[in-house]
Amino acid sequence: MAFHLPIELDNTGVAASYWRITHVQLDRAAGVVEAVMHGFRDAEAREGGKAPLQRLGFRLELEAMDDPCTLALEDLYRAIRAIPAADGNAPIFADATDI
Repeated sequence: MAFHLPIELDNTGVAASYWRITHVQLDRAAGVVEAVMHGFRDAEAREGGKAPLQRLGFRLELEAMDDPCTLALEDLYRAIRAIPAADGNAPIFADATDI
């Protein structure tokens, strides 16, 4: 699973369109899960072994997950889709297409 959403990188005119969770770290004692998404130009670039264009980190409360005992990637994507942007605007991935 991944997200498709073109996001321009730092006003460069270059966009990462393919976003995939690449790393997950779960701390049950602290009740948090940290996920890292990497953005690639497109799926072909990722599948071709190209380097990601951008990295985004997310910290989620386990209790906010549907089932924290059996955490699935789909749960993480759903939670990330709902996280508001840092500036308080709509979530970054609210309009992303699942791929």
